[in-house]
Amino acid sequence: MSPFADHSVLKIIEGAHLACVLKKHPALDSVLHLFPENVLVSGEENIPGLVASPTGDALLKPQTLKTLPFTLNRLTISLQPSLEKFESQLLQLINADLTFSHCFANSFASFALYCMCVSLCFFFSSTSSLPQILSLRSSLELRLTNHQALAIIFQLEYVFSTPIGRETMLSATATSRAAFLHSLRWGIWCPFQEPAEWKGEEIQLVLQGGAKPNPHGAMVYSTEVSAKAQSPAPNSAPGTAQVIQWHRRMLFHFAHLEMDLRRGEGDSASLHDEGDQLQELPFTPVHAPVITLGMNVSCSVSSRSSLAHLFSAGFPDIVDSSGQVAEVLDPTEPLPFDPKREETDLQGNLLVFQFLAFTRIAAPGVGPDWPENIYFTFQFYRFPPVTSQRLKLLTGDKIQHKASDPLPCVLASINKDGTVNTGSPGLQLQFRVDDSFLKPGEKRWFLRYLALHTMHIDIWDSDSLLLIGSTAIELKYMLRQCKSAVQALHEVEVLTTDYVGEDTLLTNPDLGRHSASSPMTVHTIVRGRLHIRTGNIGKYRKTRLQLCCSIVTFLLWHNNTNVANKAAILFLNKPDDSDRKLKCMAAVREREASEDAKTAKVTAQSKEAQLANPSEAKSKAESIANMLSQAITTRHLLYASLGSAEYMEFVLKNPFNVPQTVTIHSDDPELSVITNTEEWRYFKALTRTPTPLEENMFHSEQGAPGPRVYLRPKESLHVPLKYQSFLCDHTMGLQTGQKWHPWKSSRAEDGKPMAICQVNVEPTPHVVDQTFRLYHPELCFLKKAIRLPVWHDPAPGEPQDVYLKVPGSPSPHIKMFFVMVFTDKWMAAPSQIWQIYVHFLERVDVSCVTGQRSCQSLVLRGTQAIRKVKCFSSHPGEIEVDPAGVFILPPAAVQELQLKVQPWQAGSRFLYVNAVDVEHQRLVTAWLLCLNVHRPVLSKAFEVCVPVGGGRGSSRKITYTNPYTSSRTFLLRSDHPDLLQFKEDKFQIRGGESYTIGLRFAPSQSPGSVDILVYVNNLEEKTEETFCVKVNYS
Repeated sequence: MSPFADHSVLKIIEGAHLACVLKKHPALDSVLHLFPENVLVSGEENIPGLVASPTGDALLKPQTLKTLPFTLNRLTISLQPSLEKFESQLLQLINADLTFSHCFANSFASFALYCMCVSLCFFFSSTSSLPQILSLRSSLELRLTNHQALAIIFQLEYVFSTPIGRETMLSATATSRAAFLHSLRWGIWCPFQEPAEWKGEEIQLVLQGGAKPNPHGAMVYSTEVSAKAQSPAPNSAPGTAQVIQWHRRMLFHFAHLEMDLRRGEGDSASLHDEGDQLQELPFTPVHAPVITLGMNVSCSVSSRSSLAHLFSAGFPDIVDSSGQVAEVLDPTEPLPFDPKREETDLQGNLLVFQFLAFTRIAAPGVGPDWPENIYFTFQFYRFPPVTSQRLKLLTGDKIQHKASDPLPCVLASINKDGTVNTGSPGLQLQFRVDDSFLKPGEKRWFLRYLALHTMHIDIWDSDSLLLIGSTAIELKYMLRQCKSAVQALHEVEVLTTDYVGEDTLLTNPDLGRHSASSPMTVHTIVRGRLHIRTGNIGKYRKTRLQLCCSIVTFLLWHNNTNVANKAAILFLNKPDDSDRKLKCMAAVREREASEDAKTAKVTAQSKEAQLANPSEAKSKAESIANMLSQAITTRHLLYASLGSAEYMEFVLKNPFNVPQTVTIHSDDPELSVITNTEEWRYFKALTRTPTPLEENMFHSEQGAPGPRVYLRPKESLHVPLKYQSFLCDHTMGLQTGQKWHPWKSSRAEDGKPMAICQVNVEPTPHVVDQTFRLYHPELCFLKKAIRLPVWHDPAPGEPQDVYLKVPGSPSPHIKMFFVMVFTDKWMAAPSQIWQIYVHFLERVDVSCVTGQRSCQSLVLRGTQAIRKVKCFSSHPGEIEVDPAGVFILPPAAVQELQLKVQPWQAGSRFLYVNAVDVEHQRLVTAWLLCLNVHRPVLSKAFEVCVPVGGGRGSSRKITYTNPYTSSRTFLLRSDHPDLLQFKEDKFQIRGGESYTIGLRFAPSQSPGSVDILVYVNNLEEKTEETFCVKVNYS
């Protein structure tokens, strides 16, 4: 029977058929996320997120709407009557429901709440539980399109955990367990529905539940009472809400997402009762830890054997123009400096940096051969930032290394093909600073930079792309004091900071609680010593005659006599610069005179044509107005850098025979008029400007376009101007263009311009005094404090800190910005410019015990192209990554990584894991491991005395009994392997038998005491027992 026989409105048309063809439309691949699943759509429909097409078919060439950034702040979920009672009622209902099921009749008591989370269709984030509410720990960054059909979905989910199989009791060591996610409530909010007037009121959404249609099409947990509850939000239906004020970067101030589980309507009035306002107590915010400004790097001197090994590598010498070795300066001694002598030096400067070697220093968590390859990043003066090539650390196989005096590893450059260039040790970089590089009057500032500043250098591991540490070298030893060349050998410590919190015992009742104001200790760790040699070679610029002689000599040397004679005649007959400039000026004047004559002739001939053609007359009027504007325009060129104020004075003259009140205004806020007399006096003294100063010269009114000044007939005044910019596009080192800022003065009567000052600004790179690199979890606000140095005499015991608060970004984004510190009242020039990098990493929280291995899974997602990836950790001795070698990461694939964490130091610590593209040396993903390491429970404690000196240690024994009935294999571990060694690191004993552990304590050269922990672990690195041995060195 035909399927259309039962339908009265459908009839079969004989001889007709409908043909359908399915084809792929690749243009829809980028917008598939905007379509619902298993639904037919056409290009004529209004699809949220797509731009309407003028042809009527928006799917032919789909274009997405522009997204705007949004921030979701202060999201809280209120559970009634309390979080504890809500979860208790939830478990009671689940267990009561399982009682009626025969297959789960014996296991209903095994259900437990594992965690809770709030999910959005755009973002997922965990929440922290408070006594009465669930609150989001950070802000959410969203990018949304302004469309009425767009909605934000909030879904409250709980993760439930239950054993699998015959286990009926919850256990911390249960391995066969199942965890499943289930939705409890959901809410929807359409922020762009009419009317979209956000006025800052709190928004309340009612989370719904039960067997109702919802965006995910799933059954949602509900109770009978909650299904009957009314919405507590006034004048708002479920799923809708009023929104707040609109900004370019909007802020969503969610106050509450209400969940009502009450059993009556009598308590509805208490829902809006927020109680009395709490009184704020005096409180100082804690932005721990405070970063100390400056490296405070100590310049040490190696032993004679280390220096002999270093200079046997054959580094190139720094020589002057005549081939003589540059004079050697000692960086450990004070350097006399005469500024006038440096300014009178007519030679140019060729500044040389030679990176010679790097000395490794043993550190916990890393191997003795770390690092193997390094590279440097730094910025010298206003040159572009430098990222050096990869360098290999060479160690001699025949050289005997001593732990007390490690030898420096000579640096050798690595070629692009991966081979090491051993023939040319070290890395040499040069910077030429002469009259062709410096701007007029800049030489004094450059010499001041060398005399007072230090250059910050970051040292990186070129394999893992992890920061090893930072150092700084003083540049004052590059001042030549009219000498032909100077050099200095620096040996500076490479430092890094480690943040460690207070440790807790494993049996502490406060285990798992973390206070936002818990103290953190800053440890400065020496990662190595960098050997670098600096030099400055005086270079004269060749005159025309010297250049001619050099060229002629070169040509004669190659037997080109005819060409040499012609070159000599050409150079000798060429006029000097002064004659050439005079001839050029005469030619310009002659050309201008001829052009003026032609213009006058054309003007006389075209008067009648202009009267006949009105459009040409209008164009002529505009041209005349433009010419008059150019006649009253004065142009100035400024070389400005970030934060520095450039002072100038403009002579404003009244050309009329009557007094005038002139209004001065600027089209750019970066160019302003100095109206404060004290500020004017300060800049005049700073720039040594001898022009007169007048008190109360300007009159300012609120709402006026600018200050006003009174001019007598034919009077001239000096108007003080200041240009200062705080904007930087981060490419200042490569920027050579100019931008102009118009400044006008107009009469108050008719508003016509009297004079125009056009300031052309050529941005110049600024000097970076200090570089900070901060690491922080993604999508969280960074709060840090930087302590200022003592520039003046502050109040005793009152340090000054600069507090930073930086909004978070997704991993592995890096935010870079500059901070300018001014010490003068009028902010003429910054005393310090800090360049701050904030690396946002994916946060992973790990709770573990010292000496015991804990496993953690990470997810690495593929990008658009196939990559060869290898994972590295900042502490290979404490973190193992599986897979350990190079693996292929296909596009859009998911790779699971296993972390084996076995820390040896208790407390809160931060470790790093990088996934690196080994072919292109690019960072793929970075993780920040936040370890909460607890102290183990001690089984036994011992005490031993070891004599100081003599080169002999002490041997002891400890008896261990196997508590199991079967044979077991155990591993011995220690948190101080440099002080304690075992006779055997691995042993096997039968059940119930005893084994004698042999201990060998290393000698010490100084008295004191230390606690050493001995761990007895199984083959899975789980701790069976922990012993504490207190060693007294006396």
